[in-house]
Amino acid sequence: MSNSSMYKRIGILFNDRMLRGVAVGKTGQEKLAWYEEAAYRHEVIPVYFRLEDVDMHSMQVKAYMRQGKRYVSRKIALPRVIHNRAIYTNPRYDRKIQTIIDRGYILYNQVNRYGKITIHEILRKDPYLYPFLPETEIASEETIHTLMKRHHSLILKPNNSSVGKGIMKMERTSRGWQAIYPTTPRLGKQLWQQQRTTGEVIPQVILNRIRKTKATYLVQQTLPLSKYAGRPFDLRVSVQKCSDRNWNITGVVGKVAPTTTFVTNVAQGGAVVPFEQLVGASLPNFTAEVLLNRVSNFSLHIAHVLANTLPNVADFGLDIGISPDGCPLFIECNGRDQRYSFKEAKLLQLWKDTYENPIAYGASLLRSPSSSS
Repeated sequence: MSNSSMYKRIGILFNDRMLRGVAVGKTGQEKLAWYEEAAYRHEVIPVYFRLEDVDMHSMQVKAYMRQGKRYVSRKIALPRVIHNRAIYTNPRYDRKIQTIIDRGYILYNQVNRYGKITIHEILRKDPYLYPFLPETEIASEETIHTLMKRHHSLILKPNNSSVGKGIMKMERTSRGWQAIYPTTPRLGKQLWQQQRTTGEVIPQVILNRIRKTKATYLVQQTLPLSKYAGRPFDLRVSVQKCSDRNWNITGVVGKVAPTTTFVTNVAQGGAVVPFEQLVGASLPNFTAEVLLNRVSNFSLHIAHVLANTLPNVADFGLDIGISPDGCPLFIECNGRDQRYSFKEAKLLQLWKDTYENPIAYGASLLRSPSSSS
C-alpha cells in the first residue's frame, strides 16, 4: 500500500449531535471503525465534519480525523468527495449544500429524508411498480372515507416520520371499524390501545391525531404481508452504489412484528430474522433463491427509478414486503439507512458491507480525473 500521505480524503458529513460524539467515541448507530476499515482498504482517509464548519470563502472545514486511538480536530481543505449522513430541515442548509455542489464538489446522498408521499408519487408513475404499491392519499376525513370503501384495513402514518413513530391502523370489524394506536405514558414504554366505532364512522382518535398534529398524515391500504409464526414481517433491503458505481444489493434481512402490534420496526420491538429462515417457514412453495431474486430485482428497479428523479443518491434502505403468493411489495424508502438491522441479526459481514460500499463508491469518484484531493 502507498504511503498514507498520498491518500486522498473523503468527507463524511454528520449532524451536530453525531459529530460531538466523535471526539468521545459515542456515535450511536454510526460505527466509525467500519468506515475506517473500508477507507484503509480503498486507500482514502475519512474525515468527519458538520456543514456548519465549512467556510464558504476559503472552502476549508474544521474536521475530525483519527490519530492513533483518538480523534483530533483540524482545519483542512474541504474534501472533493463527501458522503452525507446528516439530515437537515432548514432551507439555508439546502442552499449551502447546493452551493458546494455548484462549486464542483461531489456530495452524494444530497438529501437524506424525503416525505413518504414524494417517494410514492415518483414510484407510482412507473408502470411496473404501480401494482405493487399501497393505495396512498394525504389523510383527511374525505380520503379516509374513500379508502374505507375500498379496503378492509388501513395504515395511517406521518409523512416525515421514521422508525414507526406515530403509525396507526384501522381495521373493519363485524360492526364497524377499530383503531389501533400508540400511547406513551410518562413512565414506561409505548403501549397500544384500541377504539371501536359502529358503521362507517372513523374512530375519533384517528381524526383527533390527524387534525391536531403539525405533521401531515398519509392513509394507505394495508398491504397483504406474509406472516412468520403468525406475525407479519417485511424485509430491510440495503441498495447501494459500490466501487463499480452501479446499484447493488448489499444485504437483505427480515423484520418481524412483535406479538403486541403490527409494526415491524426494530425500534418498536420488531425482531430481526435471517431471510432464509423467514421465507422457509412462511413461504414453503417458493425457494429462498427465487424469492431473493424477485426481491433483489424489484429493489434495484426502485433504486433506478428514484435515482432518475432524486439528486445524487447512492444509498437506500428499502422496506419491502412479500405477499403470500410470493410478490414483492413496496412499503417505504429510507434515505439514511440506520444499518442496525444487520447488526441485530448478527450478520456482521453484511453490516460491515453497508459501510464499505459507500466508501468504495466515494473512493471511485476520487480516482476519477475530474476529482482531486
